[in-house]
Amino acid sequence: MLVLIFHIISLGKITNVPSGLIFDIFNYGWVGVDLFLVISGFVIALSAFSGVQRHGLGFRRSFAIRRLARIVPLYLITCVVFVALIKPQYLFVSGKLLIAHIGSHLLFIHNLFPSTHGSINGPTWSIGLEIQFYLLMMCLTPWLVRHSAARLLLGALVVGCAWRFLTTLLWAPGAAPEMIQFIYLTQLPGTIDQFAFGIALAMAVSRRNAFAKRCLAVGWIPFVLWLLVSVVLLYAAAWTITSYHMWTDVTMLVGWRPLLGAGFAAALAAAITLPVAGNRMLAPIRYLGTISYGVYLWHMLVLISIISWVPGISGGKLAAGCIMATLVLASLSWHLIEKPNINQYKVS
Repeated sequence: MLVLIFHIISLGKITNVPSGLIFDIFNYGWVGVDLFLVISGFVIALSAFSGVQRHGLGFRRSFAIRRLARIVPLYLITCVVFVALIKPQYLFVSGKLLIAHIGSHLLFIHNLFPSTHGSINGPTWSIGLEIQFYLLMMCLTPWLVRHSAARLLLGALVVGCAWRFLTTLLWAPGAAPEMIQFIYLTQLPGTIDQFAFGIALAMAVSRRNAFAKRCLAVGWIPFVLWLLVSVVLLYAAAWTITSYHMWTDVTMLVGWRPLLGAGFAAALAAAITLPVAGNRMLAPIRYLGTISYGVYLWHMLVLISIISWVPGISGGKLAAGCIMATLVLASLSWHLIEKPNINQYKVS
């Protein structure tokens, strides 16, 4: 929803968004992807660890089948609809160009090249990153189950920061195009530390060690403490990004996202420890989380369609129309496509 609202504001050219630290989150809604990476590290690691416990190294086959069954169907459907409604010109370009765009998206490598990064349904660049993370987890999980979360985090922070610093040497901050910097900062291994924060939490939960029993046990005290830690870290991240320019400061490019990832990891820990997570009053929020993959894949298609087909629409009408249409499509695709696949392959 952060990404959706951010795109409504930016593509809809909405300028009357209230200012202030609380409201500025909407202007920086792209951080929803960073939150997604932390959550993905947590849930995918839990799934992989469970597979290793049941099947040993043979977990890879079932893990790959489940992940592809969960991700690919709706991804392909939304890509086809996007091309048909928004970019039909792709069907009439040269064979070489068609293969570049269609082929890279089918292979989930479109996120690695400026010419294809988001060329079909912009947000899908992160789906390519996610599939690449799955491949990495298939390779690393046997190593992860034998090592500590501290070693993982330290290694991931070193690799992630080193990669991001290397990008500043290849593409000088302030001189290189921001899009080029963005692409190569936000792909693996540049995002490995954000994934690692989630993986470390999964390691603690799955091993049920002393840390998990004491700090990740469900209860109001752990919840409040994790929430406070999250608020402090995210406030520091928010203050930093509003005080320094993201694309011209080397320290920001190298070290800001780990700070953001740590804040989101603390928020995830708070969610894990929340005593009333199953309360009926939170059912709408849980359902929104259930259909969130569809929300993410449908929203750009809906937003561009509304802007193109309803001239002059803006502000609250644009936001309401986009949010409502996206939620309807996401709900339908969940019940008609995603949920049947989950039931068939028992996808987590």
